[in-house]
Amino acid sequence: MFSRWLAVAAAVALVGCSGEEEGPGVKDGSRKYRIAFLLTLDNPYWNNFPDGAREAAAKGGAEVTFYNAKEDANTQIQQIRQAIATQADAACIVPMKFEPLVEGIRALNRAKIPVIVVNRRVAEGCDYVCYTGTDTYAGAVNSATILMKAIGGKGEIAELHQHLGTDPQIKRSKALDDVKKGYPEVTIVARVPHEGKQAKAVTETQVLLARYPELKGIYAHGDDFAIAAAEACIQKGRKDVAIVGMGGSREAIEAIRSGKITGTSYQQPREEGRMGVELAIRHLRGEKLEREYPIDAPGITKENADKFEGQF
Repeated sequence: MFSRWLAVAAAVALVGCSGEEEGPGVKDGSRKYRIAFLLTLDNPYWNNFPDGAREAAAKGGAEVTFYNAKEDANTQIQQIRQAIATQADAACIVPMKFEPLVEGIRALNRAKIPVIVVNRRVAEGCDYVCYTGTDTYAGAVNSATILMKAIGGKGEIAELHQHLGTDPQIKRSKALDDVKKGYPEVTIVARVPHEGKQAKAVTETQVLLARYPELKGIYAHGDDFAIAAAEACIQKGRKDVAIVGMGGSREAIEAIRSGKITGTSYQQPREEGRMGVELAIRHLRGEKLEREYPIDAPGITKENADKFEGQF
């Protein structure tokens, strides 16, 4: 079984190594730390992770190999086996799925390879050194608060959420519910999935506008879907609907400046990649780390949009 996993994994495309020519040797003075970074690169957001990771590797005298799981948990488990076979000193992992990756991380545990979990959480039942990533809940609270204030603290709103049961969906929906407690005159009239598809966000927004003619706001789990919802509103002549997203993409920041959407929360993928590798190096050098290293996700509105530059 193990050899079959390796054979399959070898066929999976990898995104190159970095840091190999830079920084002094570490560990025993003869080679650098080898860090495996297991993630997905199937979205512009994730493409910023290697930039930050390379920066930290060059500074810390390490080399990083990137494994692109393409949002597939089985592929990522295969790639974990390959990282083990190459005797990586540490692994940074963005879990493709909350529960299925427990066994993959257990394999790293058995191989005595320390794990830094990045961006997405993993279920209990495995060991890792620490977690770093955007504070998803805090960022979502910022987006929800922007929306509540934009609609004057009263009226009907709808939520366009991610796939039910994913860690980001749970945290972002909870953030909306928690913020709403301070605004009793706000009613959430619908919660519908966009399924990670902009076309779906457009269609669902059109349905919402027809069903709820008094709709005042939309809380979208992601900037792409906030912009898609805004396009649907514009097509229906409803420029009065306040819309917030999450992510802080370049397109979203420009949409805020132009008034197309109301606000978002700022995520920093480059910083997530950098922090993951930095923490791995610090652990390998013997430093005692905290369990959590959250990265801020401040709110962006038209008033402060000029202070931000999107990373994706």
